[in-house]
Amino acid sequence: MSLLANRAAGTTSNEAQKFNLGLVYGINGALAVEFYLKCLLEIECNQTPETHDLQFLFRQLSRCSRAKLRKRHDKLAPDDRMLSNMREKYGIKTDLESLLEDGKDVFTDYRYLFEGIRGRTKGLGFLLELFGQLVRNRIFDLRPEWLSDESTSQPH
Repeated sequence: MSLLANRAAGTTSNEAQKFNLGLVYGINGALAVEFYLKCLLEIECNQTPETHDLQFLFRQLSRCSRAKLRKRHDKLAPDDRMLSNMREKYGIKTDLESLLEDGKDVFTDYRYLFEGIRGRTKGLGFLLELFGQLVRNRIFDLRPEWLSDESTSQPH
């Protein structure tokens, strides 16, 4: 759903529709990353914290998983089309720590956008799609039996 909204936003010239699709992309993308992190936390630590803060959830992972995810993300980020575009256009740092700091509350910020975002000084954006894919891959590294011969998702 998130990727479909992002693709559709890129094909419309209607600014209101583009904005709304961007919200759908951000909300669904952030929620997916949250669920992936919580799944990995359940596997590794037998815990699922009651928070939407993606940075906090990442910091609860095992040292090994944090290191693997950070290393892989920072290796792939320079060639990721969306991240590269954001670096060039807006000068945004795209290392994992910077993206987690800026995007840690995207789900909460976006779903309550109609209330306004108090104290928000940076532009809205969801730039943790690559990270979400990497967390998903880490889950399958730890639980390869969860992959089936008839998977509906892209291989890692």
